[in-house]
Amino acid sequence: MWQTSHFVAGGPLNMMEMQASQRKTIKSVLQHLIPAAVIYGIVGMNDYQLQWQPLMKILGTLFILTAPYVNQYLLVPQLLLRFRYYAYAVGVLVLISLLLGVTVWTEPLVTPLLKPGKAFTPYQVKDVLVFFVMMLSLVAASTAIPLFWQWVQASYHRTASLQTELENLKKQLSPHFLFNTLNNLDTLIYADQHRASTVVHSLSRLLRYQLYLSGSGQVCLRQELEFMEDFLYLEQLRHDMLDVRLTVDDGVQDMLLHPFLLMPFVENAVKHNEYNGNAYIHLHISVISGCLRFTCVNPVSRRPVANGGAGLNNVRRRLSLLYPGRHMLQTDNNGEVYTVALTFNI
Repeated sequence: MWQTSHFVAGGPLNMMEMQASQRKTIKSVLQHLIPAAVIYGIVGMNDYQLQWQPLMKILGTLFILTAPYVNQYLLVPQLLLRFRYYAYAVGVLVLISLLLGVTVWTEPLVTPLLKPGKAFTPYQVKDVLVFFVMMLSLVAASTAIPLFWQWVQASYHRTASLQTELENLKKQLSPHFLFNTLNNLDTLIYADQHRASTVVHSLSRLLRYQLYLSGSGQVCLRQELEFMEDFLYLEQLRHDMLDVRLTVDDGVQDMLLHPFLLMPFVENAVKHNEYNGNAYIHLHISVISGCLRFTCVNPVSRRPVANGGAGLNNVRRRLSLLYPGRHMLQTDNNGEVYTVALTFNI
């Protein structure tokens, strides 16, 4: 005999959601019960008759919690977080004044509950001041909690936003060289298979670096230079007359830096070079007074070039985020030669 089983669509997921909801509810209840239990244990009602002490402790606990709860869930979100500071200050003073009024008004009502010989003394100025100071302390503590969580959330979102921005800026390499390389590769497959194989390996290293190695935070300068060399090799396929000279001082290649900080300047040098004359790119990396210095020199094209500059704007933005106050970028264009000098403390 066949048995049929009936499953509710999404049953396991619904169960997980219910469990998560239950945990959230329990956590929320504990967040309220624990402070109440602590205050209940601290509040002393020894002046009341023994049978009335539990009730008065409960009422005293609720009274003490009134100011921080009203402040945290009403005054702070409705006034303070909306930058209505004067209204918030007035609201706090009114709240404490009302609580003082409730205290004075209820004392005659609970006087019969006191032990024989016990009585409330008339309020003096110092008693009012003590009451206000105590309530202001509770209000200040309850204000700090939402402000702290707001600061934590804002910091988290700001960090996440900056991280996303950095990732986007880091990967905004110009894609035009990829299409040019593929076109050149198509030609080399028939004309020079050995060179075509070299192009494929160079291109694969470029893509591997961009997809994997650059996502690990800082990278070794040697890896960045290898990426730069592969890029320039592929660009030289289009520009046979392009002369590239890269000099690196000893002991520099093992230094760490964030990826793709130097590449936008190299891309810019390739794009705006003078290919109708003496086309060259001179690159030099050195260490001066403990700071890494990168220079890039190239002749300026005399023909109009499509307006761009996004890569340079991106690297300026990344430098301001990664090395605030710890870098110096200088550019010079005399009409014939364009020079970039970047110095930063890594």
